[in-house]
Amino acid sequence: MNDIKMNRCLFKLKFIPNGLCNSILLLLFIPIVLSCSKQTVADPSEVLNREQQRVEFLTLNDFRQLSELLSPTMTYTHSNAVIENKQQFLDELESGRLVYRNLNHQDIQIRFVNPDVAILTGITDVSSTVEEQEVEVPLRFTIVYVNYDGQWLFEAWHSVRRPE
Repeated sequence: MNDIKMNRCLFKLKFIPNGLCNSILLLLFIPIVLSCSKQTVADPSEVLNREQQRVEFLTLNDFRQLSELLSPTMTYTHSNAVIENKQQFLDELESGRLVYRNLNHQDIQIRFVNPDVAILTGITDVSSTVEEQEVEVPLRFTIVYVNYDGQWLFEAWHSVRRPE
């Protein structure tokens, strides 16, 4: 029939009794289990403060400091479906073709996919100037922040117009 017998201990050694072998394995796996269960809890206020800084730098045209808050892999999807990377977005702002005068965020919800990825959703009223035309746009947005080496960086913006 079946000549193979299964032992309870994975590493059965002739000189280690079965109960002791199981104890050794248990002691080896405890640190692994504990390290997996130790997830740090992210602080929502850090991400919200970072978003307030981003809005402040954006509306004050402080593009140098704004740039430091943006991830190198950032994407910005405008409500008209234009998608820009970090450099394109900064170039557009620095050219003066697009000027953000005010962003009034409301009803912000934040959730963490893991301790290093935050997703913010909410609504905002944007006051801007686009090619010298003043524009008021009510938006619904999704923002992604990613924690890189202890620093929350703006990774993505996606917005759609909401009914007025």
